[in-house]
Amino acid sequence: MSAIDKELDNMVAIITGAGGGIGEALAYELGRCGARVVLGDLTSPEELAVKLRALGIECRACVLDVTDAASIAAVVEAEERVDILVNNAGIMQPKIADHHEQDASLLPRMLDVHVGGASLMASAVLPGMSQRGSGRIINIGSVIGHVGLQRRTAYSVAKSAIGGLTRGLALEYGRRGITVNTVSPGYTLTEPLRRKMAEGTLDYALFAERSAVGRWADPTEIARVVRFLAEPSSGFITGADWLVDGGYAINGNPGESLGPLSKP
Repeated sequence: MSAIDKELDNMVAIITGAGGGIGEALAYELGRCGARVVLGDLTSPEELAVKLRALGIECRACVLDVTDAASIAAVVEAEERVDILVNNAGIMQPKIADHHEQDASLLPRMLDVHVGGASLMASAVLPGMSQRGSGRIINIGSVIGHVGLQRRTAYSVAKSAIGGLTRGLALEYGRRGITVNTVSPGYTLTEPLRRKMAEGTLDYALFAERSAVGRWADPTEIARVVRFLAEPSSGFITGADWLVDGGYAINGNPGESLGPLSKP
């Protein structure tokens, strides 16, 4: 992959949860379009940074805890400016179980990371964006925030709440040249999920069957939508939630077959 598009030239983009999966795809996509990419994760994603630099992408890897204001400040203040923020950091439920069987601390923890983390990150970059009169914030939600998923209620609640944060910030900061949007992926073939499928602990066909296109997303397909929203030319799009789910959410009868599936 080489830098072939300069839509984001001279811009600085912070990506949280950049260590792998969709975060890694985001880093490649924004970087190849000219952005200087700041990679944040609980463990420094230096290995990814080495790969990006080999492709001519300017980047910095850093340890970032999105629930810690001091950790956020250290990352943001190290940059002269932040033009793009992608709130991708998140956690999965440690176990799949009925809601009343989950630990009482689960829901607050999920909200703290997914929504609180996105809020703290936004608060850190919004003053600079406001001063410059431009900025792009993209929050990563999930199709599960739209349709729900049994025995994963805490995750569903957290991803649904991201939409409220997006809409509120979009209204507050729209007349300062800042747009705020959500991208809600459907089931996506990240490396951790590919490993689960290989182990036989995740059923690809079960979730592919419900989608209109009969497959899961590749992480690059999510990243391209984020890149579009991050571009300067996307300034009239704000407060929206972009479902990138292959038609998963529109299927009112998931038990009815729509035809053969695509292979993972």
